[in-house]
Amino acid sequence: MKREILVGMFVVTFNFCCSPQNGTSEKKMINDSIFKIETNLSAFGVESDNFPSIDGCIDFLHDSSGFIKSYYNPAFKGTTYSLSHIEIKRVMELLQNADLEKLKNEYKVGMSDQPTSTITIYTSKRKFIIKDYGLEGEYPLKELYKIVYKF
Repeated sequence: MKREILVGMFVVTFNFCCSPQNGTSEKKMINDSIFKIETNLSAFGVESDNFPSIDGCIDFLHDSSGFIKSYYNPAFKGTTYSLSHIEIKRVMELLQNADLEKLKNEYKVGMSDQPTSTITIYTSKRKFIIKDYGLEGEYPLKELYKIVYKF
């Protein structure tokens, strides 16, 4: 009985979140199929002690984000921050204009001792996991890094 109630609650919640609301067009729902992105941008291995690692998430459904900036060198204090609504919108536009299907699962630079970062993009159809050794992946990854790192 408890399982049936939980399944029912999931179905109702899923239908509410995923169906067009308040005059939202079907076309907009197709464009809004990207609902979340997680970042694990690592600076481990980078010679510069003042370059941070950033872990965080952008939740497009709730127009929110949260990031933790940390440093390998304990002399530098970490911080937490959020992206502005404009920055979240810019990230969404980048992802919507990119062909996510053509992104590679892994990018590598020829230099050694570079950080390996992971970006996970959640859509209504699938999950894209991208590993980027050296933070040199193709469009839209470099632009995404600039926004998240606030360069």
